[in-house]
Amino acid sequence: RLHYTPNGLDLARFRPDGPRAPLAPPGEGPVIGTVAKLRAEKNLARLLRACAALHRDGLAFRLVVIGDGPEEAALKALAAELGIGAITRFAGHVPDPAAAYRAMDLFALSSDTEQMPFSVMEAMASGLPVASTDVGDVAAMLGEAGRPFLAPKDDRALAAALRPLLTDGPLRHRLGMANRARAGGEYDQERMFRGYAALIDG
Repeated sequence: RLHYTPNGLDLARFRPDGPRAPLAPPGEGPVIGTVAKLRAEKNLARLLRACAALHRDGLAFRLVVIGDGPEEAALKALAAELGIGAITRFAGHVPDPAAAYRAMDLFALSSDTEQMPFSVMEAMASGLPVASTDVGDVAAMLGEAGRPFLAPKDDRALAAALRPLLTDGPLRHRLGMANRARAGGEYDQERMFRGYAALIDG
């Protein structure tokens, strides 16, 4: 991930404006996106089940899963079994993740365990609202405004966190812009470089 270093995130790369990758499945409604290795600890099955519950309730949306891994075949089969195969796209590895985030309307993380997930940082910088399981440093990353959209490690709880972001476009916009500002204040590599220089000069 050359766009991220221990010194911060390249905000010039991850931003709301710019080319959008044509990744959304056909259909209507906002695009839920996630970026993850398709491994057990990422628990993408939880996200699929949460989305299936929302779909059964009549909400219009699409889901795009970016990444590859050993669980890909099983997850595709589960999406079909749950009745959301037609509105779900497994996009695999995407060469330009910045354009991929711009294809989304909101970002979801369904992991069982994380530390400080780069995907959440990238989504924030891209101006996306985030619904996530309450794992690792995600609560601290999102701050107070994003905490209502954190969920226990439970399918129904994640569905409940996603629901208002699907149904309220102005809310998505406000949270996305707040996340972009927070990413710029906390994680921008240029800001960190300046901070390090000030420490050295001091």
